Amino acid sequence: MSLSTSISFKTERFDYKSELPEDINAGNRFYGRDVAEFIVEQLNSNGLKTDYLDEDWGWLVFSSKDQTPIFQVAVYNLAEYKGATERGIPEWGLWIRAYESRKLIGILPKKREVSVPPEVLRAIESSVRAAGAVPMHWEGGPNDA
Repeated sequence: MSLSTSISFKTERFDYKSELPEDINAGNRFYGRDVAEFIVEQLNSNGLKTDYLDEDWGWLVFSSKDQTPIFQVAVYNLAEYKGATERGIPEWGLWIRAYESRKLIGILPKKREVSVPPEVLRAIESSVRAAGAVPMHWEGGPNDA
């Protein structure tokens, strides 16, 4: 049983066509910054403290460390997954994971993956709906492997 959850959605609301700056995503230049910003705004307005950053594979939304459990949302443009010939398409994937943090031997921090809490999933799905899209199971997403 997978602890993570993957959802996808289609919308023209977010940028998937413009020329991307060379300095983002360690030079790999992925669409999704505006998706991550939007999700952060929505989650923060619902009381879930979050922020985002760029990674070499895309964009990461993450909860504050004082939240229990902590969670992360990887944001992907699905052009690569769908075998599109264009650089970007109006389809997005979110890979959601949650962790509990505890101390090992009382001092060493240790993270353990746990199931995504239903309230976190509902808040993320609500964010997708607020963008005018319908959240669906991401067939072939990371947790389907």
